[in-house]
Amino acid sequence: MTPARTLDSTLAGCAIAIVEECSSGDLDAMLCSRGATVRRVLVPRPDAHELGSAAMHAGRGEADAVILASASVAGSWVEAAERTDALESIRRRAGSGRLLLVAMGAGVADRLRDADLRTVVSDPARPTSPADLVIEHFGSGGALSQRTDAGLVEVRSGGVVVDGVFVPLSRSAVALIDALASAGGRVISREELGGALPGPQRTPHAVEAAVARLRDALGQRALVHTVVKRGYRLAVSEI
Repeated sequence: MTPARTLDSTLAGCAIAIVEECSSGDLDAMLCSRGATVRRVLVPRPDAHELGSAAMHAGRGEADAVILASASVAGSWVEAAERTDALESIRRRAGSGRLLLVAMGAGVADRLRDADLRTVVSDPARPTSPADLVIEHFGSGGALSQRTDAGLVEVRSGGVVVDGVFVPLSRSAVALIDALASAGGRVISREELGGALPGPQRTPHAVEAAVARLRDALGQRALVHTVVKRGYRLAVSEI
């Protein structure tokens, strides 16, 4: 089976949330032109469900970057993350580089850093836009990546980039490859991987089936090694 590919697209497989007070299409066009999927969340809203949903997506690994337009917006987003129990996961993912938080201005960055969230700052007085920071992060090795026997691997919410080629994956397959990549070559037991799978099916058998589907999607790329009686590991070149 030959995996589907997205060609010449720096942000292929990236889901990006833009949290702001009013909608503007400038950022969308640049990000979408590089292959990203963009979701806008307007604050304040009569219903806070969408804001909470955006925070949960970031915590669950279903977003690769969040752009926050003002300090008040950042505050509302952090509160939503706390309310939905997503803040600690967001903090961990941002700290590892797996989730990029972009603050539009120093005040926004201060609000995020008050919550102990790693962030990068887009200065309105300088020509570098938030979209430029996102493209630079994912296009120049700033995101969390691992060097493997099949080449450089970078996990994204919509799939995985292997040696410069994007392979789209299901949500379960992304959860598996994300857990394996985060382990940096360490052996992960079936029980541990089961905890990473979304949904109720987390038995060792469900893990084996999910790994088989992941390998099928990756084609000839030997990225996931079985370690007999122990579990699985990513084929990291140097451990």
